[in-house]
Amino acid sequence: MQKAGFSFFRMKFSKPAFTSNQLITKLVAQGFVIDPADSATAPRYFDYIGAHRIKGYWYSSVDPTTKQFRRGRENFQYLVQQVSFDDEMRALLWCVIGKVELAVRSAMANYLSTQVSPHWFLDRSLFKHTRDWSFGQILRKIEDEVGRLNERRAVKHYFDKYTDPYLPPSWVMSECVTLGFWSRTYQALADSSHKKTIAGKFGVNQPTVFESWLHSVTYLRNLVAHHGQILGVQLRIAPQNYKGTRQKGGTKGTSGVSLHLGSDTKSLYAAAKMMNFLINRTHLPNSFKADLLGIFAKYPRNFMAAVGFPVNWATEPGW
Repeated sequence: MQKAGFSFFRMKFSKPAFTSNQLITKLVAQGFVIDPADSATAPRYFDYIGAHRIKGYWYSSVDPTTKQFRRGRENFQYLVQQVSFDDEMRALLWCVIGKVELAVRSAMANYLSTQVSPHWFLDRSLFKHTRDWSFGQILRKIEDEVGRLNERRAVKHYFDKYTDPYLPPSWVMSECVTLGFWSRTYQALADSSHKKTIAGKFGVNQPTVFESWLHSVTYLRNLVAHHGQILGVQLRIAPQNYKGTRQKGGTKGTSGVSLHLGSDTKSLYAAAKMMNFLINRTHLPNSFKADLLGIFAKYPRNFMAAVGFPVNWATEPGW
């Protein structure tokens, strides 16, 4: 019986490794053009960025049938633009994701600390048990991260002064754990009223939608942190569209505002629009839209389309 994910037609890997110059010679035979002025620079891209990584950019420029580079995309400078665009987008996304991460963890930590206790994460009854994220896993994650960062001033101060509880309070602990921790812990909260109140701080009154948003931002964070390609890539974790509803009487924390993320919710555009919505709800300075406009103005127009942004995205609701 064939196992899932495996093929009967597997074979022994026998491809040789190429030097940068050998690979460039192979690409030139496929129509890749390197101007004389770039002859010394081109090998450095392959040597210090990585040929396999760069292939992620030139792959879309090659005709799958002829294996030749498409006209208008065969020049080395076009490849340089792709790499540069990705670098700028990653840097911007890292900044924006950081703002979302700080906002989410502060909102959760502040709310649970005041409503439950500064050590809310020690209360087993607060969480529902799942195979992926149990109370024991929550504690182990905190223990590991706090232990790893025990020389940080706030962590060290706590352990120098206190012995009980055995972990620092939420406002110290929150500086040690990642966005993934907050995403999974939000999902594990047993009391739906806690989830609704936390999501409501960001103008969302549907916890399942907020869960999908946190999961999507966490995935994007990991992609960016590990220098993943942005240009032309579909995100594996899609945020849900949000159709806000106002409860009868306009209960506090609800919102009638909707957020349509487009027909392709696995595009970078969908994640970007969702993050912009979250940052706007903090009422803190937000230059995300202006920064995106600045980047898109510097590069070929098809780059914007390759990350899922429609032509008139900047005038759509939500921006």
